[in-house]
Amino acid sequence: MRQPSLVSGVVAIGLLWGGLSASAGERTLTDAEYERVGQAKTISIDIAFSTWMPRGKSLTDVTPSLRTSLATAGFTVVRNPTDSHELTLKVDYREERGKQYKFDMYGTDITCVIQLEHPELGSLLDMTIRESSANPESGTPPYLEALERFQTNPYFYFLGQFVRASITSRPDRTGVLLQSLQRLIDNEHRRSDLHAPDLGDGRLEMVHGETLYPQLVRENTIRELGRLKDPQAVPLLMTLLGHGNRQVRLLSVRALGAIRADEARPAIERMAQQEGDREVRQAAAAALAGLPGSSKVP
Repeated sequence: MRQPSLVSGVVAIGLLWGGLSASAGERTLTDAEYERVGQAKTISIDIAFSTWMPRGKSLTDVTPSLRTSLATAGFTVVRNPTDSHELTLKVDYREERGKQYKFDMYGTDITCVIQLEHPELGSLLDMTIRESSANPESGTPPYLEALERFQTNPYFYFLGQFVRASITSRPDRTGVLLQSLQRLIDNEHRRSDLHAPDLGDGRLEMVHGETLYPQLVRENTIRELGRLKDPQAVPLLMTLLGHGNRQVRLLSVRALGAIRADEARPAIERMAQQEGDREVRQAAAAALAGLPGSSKVP
C-alpha cells in the first residue's frame, strides 16, 4: 500500500479481500477541519486504467459504477476535471496477469488504489482493494471470477458511503458497513438482480451494487463484519439469525462466533436447537463452544 501522506486527516486502509489486511493506521481530521470539508458536494474522478488482456482491451468500465456510487452518497460528479469541484477521487485500476492454471489459462489479479484528495487538506482517504481469481474448477472463467469478486467487494460496492464518511466523521469502518448492509437489506423487496448490460462493444459495465450482485455483496459484508470482530455489529447480526436465506443465517452465526458475542448466546442456543438446516445448526454449536466461559455445546 502507498505510504500515507503526512497531511493531517489521512485515513489509510489496506484491503486484501479473501484475506483482508488490517488498517495500517488511521489519522483523522480535527473538528474544525471536518466542519470545513463536511459540506463538500462536488467531486471529480481522475481514473487511470490498465489491463494485461490482449490489445489492452478490458471487459470492464469502472467509471459508471463510481459515478453512481458517489451520486448515491449525495455527491455531484463533475463531467470534466476543469469544472469547479471541491474534492478529487483518484482511482488507479489495474488488471495484471495472475497465476497460471493451464498452459493457456491464467488468472487475473486486480488492484484498485483509491485516494480522496482535498486541495488544501490533502489526502482524506487512501484505500487499496485487491482481488484475484480462484480455482477455475468452479466453472467460471478466471478473469470473470476476478471481476465478480471485485464488483462484490463491499469496500468497492459501498465506496460512495466510505467517501462520505471520510469527510463527515471520524473513521468507523464497521459503522459504514453496518449502515450500508442495513440499507441493502431494507431494499431487498424493491430490488431484483439484473444482468450486466451488453454495451455493444464486448464490455461489461460495472453497474453500481444496488442493482448488481446484491446477494453476494450482502454475504461478503457479513463475512467482513466477522473478520473485523467489532462488537457494534452484534445487534444487526443477531437480527439476521432470523433471515429467510439460510446462507445469511449461516454467515451471521459464524460472524457472531468470531466476535465471541456472549450477549448473543440465547439466540445462538435457540438456533443450535431449532434451526432446520443441519449446517447452520452445526455452525451455531461451534459458535457456542467459542463463547466466553463455554465448556460444552448444548
